[in-house]
Amino acid sequence: MRVTVHTLGCRVNQYEAEVLAERLASLPGEGEVHVVNTCTVTALADRKSRKLIARLKRERPGAVVVAVGCGADGAPGGLRRAGADLLVGNRDKARLPELLGPLLRGEAVSPDGWPPLEEEGLGGPAPRARALLKVQDGCTAGCTFCRAWLLRGPLRSKTPSAARAEAEALARAGHREIVLVGVNLAQYGEDLPARPRLVALLEELLEVPGVRFRLSSLNPEGVTEGLVALFASERRLCPYLHLPLQSGDDGVLRRMGRPYTGAEYLERARLFLSRVPGSALGADVLVGFPGEDEAAFGRTVEVLDALIPLNVHVFRYSSRPGTAAARLPGRVPPQEAARRAAFLAERARAWREEVHRRFVGRTVEVVVEEVRGGVAWGRSEAYLWVEARGAGTAPGTIVRVHVVASGDGGVQGVIEDRKEGCGN
Repeated sequence: MRVTVHTLGCRVNQYEAEVLAERLASLPGEGEVHVVNTCTVTALADRKSRKLIARLKRERPGAVVVAVGCGADGAPGGLRRAGADLLVGNRDKARLPELLGPLLRGEAVSPDGWPPLEEEGLGGPAPRARALLKVQDGCTAGCTFCRAWLLRGPLRSKTPSAARAEAEALARAGHREIVLVGVNLAQYGEDLPARPRLVALLEELLEVPGVRFRLSSLNPEGVTEGLVALFASERRLCPYLHLPLQSGDDGVLRRMGRPYTGAEYLERARLFLSRVPGSALGADVLVGFPGEDEAAFGRTVEVLDALIPLNVHVFRYSSRPGTAAARLPGRVPPQEAARRAAFLAERARAWREEVHRRFVGRTVEVVVEEVRGGVAWGRSEAYLWVEARGAGTAPGTIVRVHVVASGDGGVQGVIEDRKEGCGN
């Protein structure tokens, strides 16, 4: 059977799609199946999921289209109307390779409970230079605007030993950088009997030689003294944190259900930047949240101005069914939310350029992700997008690059003669 997996949304979804593609590659039988790993974080994500399903049904009329994941749980009606033949929610997504055959035959299936994360894992080369490793799922933070914690099930963490075994397999397959992903990495280990926290997980993973590790996104409460100390002392931990801010205004943060103030976010971000050499930050911002006036938006800008982040992901608030925020008063007009998003996007470009200028004259280590015409592109330790010219190299390798120029899109440099991998 020919199975193609498509995915939308976050890096957790991307990892899960890679696992499904690996395990469904040898599914027996005849026919064509398209698995769409959906996202429902915003109304736009819902539309993208529906459009992809409708396009697949139109272009591949004989194929079976299976919608899986958050959209199948949170917005099933729209996916059915778009043409999805089967819906499989998050609880059963990891077991799709075992369930798909019976489902296609019209048999009823009823797996028990949420599977442990140890049932998910990549055994071979991932389809990207920087491999993903999912170590956590579920969330109990209860942010009022978010559907993920409603749809992703209970807290589940992969044990440090299981995560290390998967990292070892990825290293053997040739990956030099592994990105740890989860729905809420700050809650890693809370569900495990020994309650190992993120520092313990990273210490276990650092036993895998020749690989550097990166955190995909970390809520501010996860930035502890112990975590910062580990990052400061270990060069194989990439010195970049993506810390969701959402808002710099304390009133908006309270209505969002975020467990920190603007000042506390600043303190944790500065702690990381001041102690970790060569570090940089990213942030998520949600504009147009109910009750966000111009003064509240200004405080968000002030927090970011004080930090000069490398990357800012700006989202306009989208009311999601079933969330507490959907019932809040004080709606911001769409045109005003769009104006604020555009303003932040422009400021983000200036912040990004400033960070890029800081790295001119330095030498960085880059995981090569693509090579075109003898020019290599990839990510540095601090997540700069680097264009590197020099001696030939291949995707997946790590090269040392002397940065000579900067711009909005990234930095440019020259590959040094000596190539150096990630040591022990």
